[in-house]
Amino acid sequence: MEHMCNVNAALGGGHKTASDKESGRVVVYDWVRLLAMIYVVIGHSAYTSIQSAFGSIVYNLPPDINSVYDSIVLSFLRRLPDWIYSFHMPLFFCLSGAVLALKPVGQFDVFVKSKCRRLLYPYFICSWLFVVPVKYISGFYNKDNVFAAMQGLLSGQEGSHLWFLPALFWCMVCFVILQKILYVKAKVHSEYFLLLSAGMIQLLYLYLPFDVLVLKQGIGYIFWFALGYVFECERRRHRQWNIRTTATVFVLLTVIEILNWRHGILNSFFMIVCGSFHTYLLADICSRVFKNVEKNKGWQFVISNLFYVYLFHDPLEYVVLRIFMSGNWLSSSFGCYAYTFSRTVLIFLISILSGGMVKWIKEKLNYFLNGVSSHSERGRRKSVI
Repeated sequence: MEHMCNVNAALGGGHKTASDKESGRVVVYDWVRLLAMIYVVIGHSAYTSIQSAFGSIVYNLPPDINSVYDSIVLSFLRRLPDWIYSFHMPLFFCLSGAVLALKPVGQFDVFVKSKCRRLLYPYFICSWLFVVPVKYISGFYNKDNVFAAMQGLLSGQEGSHLWFLPALFWCMVCFVILQKILYVKAKVHSEYFLLLSAGMIQLLYLYLPFDVLVLKQGIGYIFWFALGYVFECERRRHRQWNIRTTATVFVLLTVIEILNWRHGILNSFFMIVCGSFHTYLLADICSRVFKNVEKNKGWQFVISNLFYVYLFHDPLEYVVLRIFMSGNWLSSSFGCYAYTFSRTVLIFLISILSGGMVKWIKEKLNYFLNGVSSHSERGRRKSVI
């Protein structure tokens, strides 16, 4: 069954971009993904100590730290995560809900299998083969707790930054079940009733008597996922704002967020709404300023590998911390700048390039295996004949 918003769009309601017409891909959402991933990297670049159920690191700033560390620019970058953390996880769930609304879900079992491959497989494979080993090398785990941490991944107790993947899986599955109950069983074809129902579930999820692989955390974001879904439905029904209106609202939200930064005028709900919509408007402005950027090969490479930035970047933060703290780099101005650059830009670039390398290896491996398989099958057929 097709989503109601897709039906409305097909009937001629709403504005479509060229990318919508060609493949169902919306360029502005690629910009949102890029901005959100930059936020995540910056958000994870400020800590010097962190603890989980099975490991921890604690680094104290050296007494002879250079004054550049407290400069306006570097101090601002270290304070920026406070703003980012106020909305960035709901933003990711909103974005996922919006993307889900771009095309029909299809058969439920096929949908679940595809999300297992997309979310759960990377969670386990990357956690066991990359996250845990790198964090062990960097000193986060030791020989006494590293195997317990690997076991903790099965229950979600030690999901580190990758907890989002199984949480998103459960959120998507529960949302689709809810949607099918309302649309198919109850014949209630209303996205706003769907949003209201998701909100009620989010209010009551803590009463769930069990938890499996961060199931509760996933359901705890289902309202924001549904909000993103409804946002995409409404986006398709209405004309796109002109650039003047978009810029005006963007500036207005910027002022509101600055006032909130200084005076705390917003509660947590409106901080999420303002931060998420502010990011979307910035993405919309970028998509108009950089027209036809989706045809650029560099852009395509970056966008296609953003998922790997999420997978790889956080463990690399521990490596950078160990190198710079053990080497006392922060005693010089160059070291302070290099430290900040490494924890943001360099880690982002390394993760992007690593993603490209992983995809290249996977393609070569698939080609080799498929080639060997095809060759063996042809040989078997000849021997039979």
